[in-house]
Amino acid sequence: MTDNWKPYLSNVNGKLASILVNLGLRESVPMSSKQRLLWVWVYFKSPRPDGLSDSKEAPILYNIEDALAPSLARECQAILSGRITTEGRREFYFYGETNDGFANAVRNAMKSFEGYKFDMGEQEDSSWNQYLNVLYPSLEDLERIANVDLLDRLVKQGDILTVPRVVQHWMSFRSEQSRALFREAATGAGYGIVGEHESDGEFSFGISINRTQSIQQELIDQTVIGLFRLCGAFNGEYEGWETPVTTQ
Repeated sequence: MTDNWKPYLSNVNGKLASILVNLGLRESVPMSSKQRLLWVWVYFKSPRPDGLSDSKEAPILYNIEDALAPSLARECQAILSGRITTEGRREFYFYGETNDGFANAVRNAMKSFEGYKFDMGEQEDSSWNQYLNVLYPSLEDLERIANVDLLDRLVKQGDILTVPRVVQHWMSFRSEQSRALFREAATGAGYGIVGEHESDGEFSFGISINRTQSIQQELIDQTVIGLFRLCGAFNGEYEGWETPVTTQ
């Protein structure tokens, strides 16, 4: 199990939410040793109009997390799986071995943060439903997270994201017929066909396409999610994209 914390924006119960989740837990859950879901909701003093946290309040929210995590680890053998920021509060979700000492651990951690209101609760969650079905990103959100990671690497190499350049994408399909239908749809959407190939496995009919565009996050997200959905319409899989570093 390794830490791999990733943020993303989503909607929870119809409200804008900023979620931070440890993707590194995914291969290890559900953990039979940690079946108690423990949650702490901390209410902001000065939330933004959209319900997210104000930058001025962010440092103390980080301090609250840094106080809660070791306190619950010590008393409940709990680990933080993720948090949700929404509707003027930050929701922390831990999984622990026991709920013994939970309430005291939370109260002791919050003593240093005068004026902050909080709620807490716990329940059995042996299937890790909160982590898998609420905190963990959807397939489309995972694509957006991957885009952020790739854009960060490009920027560190001096890339100017607003400059148009050739962006190449890869996808694969279960049959030649599905690939042919995708090919027709992609060319109709303005993509060029770079090449096709066959391989072993369930998705053995591959294709690569490209198009010239800039790659600001909103724009590349629209492109990738559009192709992701188009692949899905033909029972295919979207496999990713790349572009040369463009500095001028």
